[in-house]
Amino acid sequence: MEKRTVTILCSGFGLGLYIPGLLAARRLEEKNVPTCVEVFENLISEDKRENIRRSRKAYHGNFALAQMSARMPMDIRKSMDRELVDRLLEVWLKEDRRDFIILSGHWLYVMEEYRTRSAPGTLNAEILYVDCDLPPSWKSLQQYVPDYNTRFSEFWLYDFENMKLQYQIPVSKEEPLPYSRRPDRFIIHGGGWGMGTYRSKIPQLRSRGLSLDIVAYELQEAMDITPGDRCFMVDPNWCAWNKNKKGVFEFPPIGEICQSRPPFFSNKYEYHDLFDVTATARAIVGKPGAGTMMDSLASATPLIMLEPFGEHEKKNTGLWENLGFGISYTNWEAMNFSMEILERLHENLLIGRNAAVDFTEAYKLRNNL
Repeated sequence: MEKRTVTILCSGFGLGLYIPGLLAARRLEEKNVPTCVEVFENLISEDKRENIRRSRKAYHGNFALAQMSARMPMDIRKSMDRELVDRLLEVWLKEDRRDFIILSGHWLYVMEEYRTRSAPGTLNAEILYVDCDLPPSWKSLQQYVPDYNTRFSEFWLYDFENMKLQYQIPVSKEEPLPYSRRPDRFIIHGGGWGMGTYRSKIPQLRSRGLSLDIVAYELQEAMDITPGDRCFMVDPNWCAWNKNKKGVFEFPPIGEICQSRPPFFSNKYEYHDLFDVTATARAIVGKPGAGTMMDSLASATPLIMLEPFGEHEKKNTGLWENLGFGISYTNWEAMNFSMEILERLHENLLIGRNAAVDFTEAYKLRNNL
């Protein structure tokens, strides 16, 4: 009997709905479940994709603008290219695709059309939420289709109401590095788009004598490096919705930026390379986005949380604080940048990581794959 292919529907608008999808695909493949990843931005016209690139640059430079944009509903149907949508649905119909994991709300309109075209066949389509509340793509969808969730199964990695973990998507097969063996380094970044207040904290952290692994988003940012710091950057030519030379979607190629040599950008198939930097850090300093929380849990690296982006990240902050996995930057500063509290958070993360169910394992079992 031919194995069923699970189609995983991501978005490259922000890496928080892209990297978790790729990780889910890789973990399912390791369990002998065939997968196919699709990225929503390949269904919109090239001029609209260029607008996304411009927005990314604008939001990196202006966090207030990004916050305001997140609160504005957007009917994504106006950006979709009918020819591209039809072409994709024809492939799905030809291959009789039935199993889907949906990470971005932008895909729901496409899924509803596919449901109609594939009738009377049934679809096994699950929505996977990787934040504690609906991020912008789902909030926008809810404005136009309030009852969208009545036709799909819903699964949440986190149960915010009861303040507990439900699932995790494993990143690496390696066990977390013991805290005593970690160098005194802190990774600091602004998530996939480099948003937030992270750069304003760098001088203060340096003044405390802390060594930083800084994720830059523009080459000029990498020039402001002091001895003891390292700087990493995603290949500026990489784009989430473009497949690589092997015809697959890939994790962002990362390189260390040094003034003494040109950068060399590389990635691996199994997971994103920046995770290896996170896994050896004393803590992550950044906003509590979906991908950052997954990295924190998988590596048992405490999260020192900066100002959140939107209501979903505000709830992410609440959950991580309540579970003892993270601490707000303000509270950490009030505790005189205590290292002891960070080690306790690491120990809590180890317990939580060991208790959380592997979403991909649960998915395979409940769907008889």
